[in-house]
Amino acid sequence: MTAQRYRRSPFLLIHWSGSSVVVLNANSLTSYSIDPQLVALLTELSDWRSADELRGLIEADELRNLHGLGLLETDDDTVLGNGARFEWDPIELAIQRRTATGGYWPDLLQGDPITIQPRFLDKPAMQLPQPVRDLPFTLTEALAQRRTERTFATCGLRLQDVSTLLYHCARPSEHKHDPQLGDTILRPYPTAGARSELEIYLLAIDIDDVDAGAFYYDSAAHRLLRLRAPDDRYALIVQSVKRAAGGQFSRDPPMILVITAVFERIFWKYRRLGLSLVYKDVGALFQTLYLVATALRIAPCAIGSADEAENSRWLGLDPMFESQVGCFACGPAALKEQGEC
Repeated sequence: MTAQRYRRSPFLLIHWSGSSVVVLNANSLTSYSIDPQLVALLTELSDWRSADELRGLIEADELRNLHGLGLLETDDDTVLGNGARFEWDPIELAIQRRTATGGYWPDLLQGDPITIQPRFLDKPAMQLPQPVRDLPFTLTEALAQRRTERTFATCGLRLQDVSTLLYHCARPSEHKHDPQLGDTILRPYPTAGARSELEIYLLAIDIDDVDAGAFYYDSAAHRLLRLRAPDDRYALIVQSVKRAAGGQFSRDPPMILVITAVFERIFWKYRRLGLSLVYKDVGALFQTLYLVATALRIAPCAIGSADEAENSRWLGLDPMFESQVGCFACGPAALKEQGEC
C-alpha cells in the first residue's frame, strides 16, 4: 500500500495582522494565525512528501491536522478544476470566492457615512456643449451593431460627440443623502448600492476645439476640468493603450477615458465584497459606453490593462484611495471619411 503523501495547498496566501502571521486558504476563505515556524515547513512542502520523509520535522498526526485545516492537500484529494487549462492565482481566487459573501452588514459600518463632494474646483473649467438628447439609434440597433473598433477616421473627434457620449453614459440622474448610508447617486449605468464609486478622466489627443491633455469629467456640471498638459507620462499612456490593443489601432486614439474607483465609497458599505463589485460596475459602464458610442457612430474599444498606479499618480490621485480600474479608447469611426469629416 502506497504511503499517504502531503504537499502545501496551492491556494495559500500569507500576510501579517499586527504581530501575527496569518495564512489564508483562498479557495475556502478560511484563515488562521500560525506560528512563524510553520511558514518554513509549508515552504518545504512544495512537492509531495510522505510522513516518513518528514519524520523529525513534523509528526504524522500534525500533518493530518494541517490537512484538515486546508493548509495541506493529499494525493488522494480530488481538486475540482483539474481539467482546466490554467491555474488559479491565489489572489484572484480569493477575490472570486469573496463574491459569495454577499450583501452588507449595517452593524459593521464604521465612521461617518461617505459624502460625495465636488472635486478639482481650483482647476480651469470648460463647459461641454449641449448634448444631443435623442440618440439616432434604437436600443435594438445599437445592440445588434455594437463592435469593438480599432480603425479611426483621420479627422478629430467632435466635441459635441464627446459631450453626448459622457452625458448619456455617466450623468447623475438622482443624488440623495441618507443619514446612515451617506450619498447615493443614480446614473445611466448601475453601480452597487448606487455608491457611484467610478470617476471618469479624459485624455484628449485629437478632439476638435480641445487642447491636448488630461481632464476630469465633472458629471454634475457636465464640464471638463483641466488637470495636466501633455508630458512624458501622457505619451506613455497613449503608447501603452496602443500596445494593449495589440497594435491594431489605425492611429493614436483621439480620446482615452481613464476610469477610476474611489474605493472607500464602496468598501465602507460592502467591505471585502467591494473590489469584485467595482469590477462589475466597470463592466456595466463599458457596455453603456459601447452602446452609446455605437449610436453616435464613434469607434469604441475597451482596454484590458494599464499601469494603474502610475497613471493615477500622474492624475494627482493617491492610488491607495483612488486608482484606475478601466480604460476606454474611442474616436470617429472610419465611415465618417465618406463625407462627415
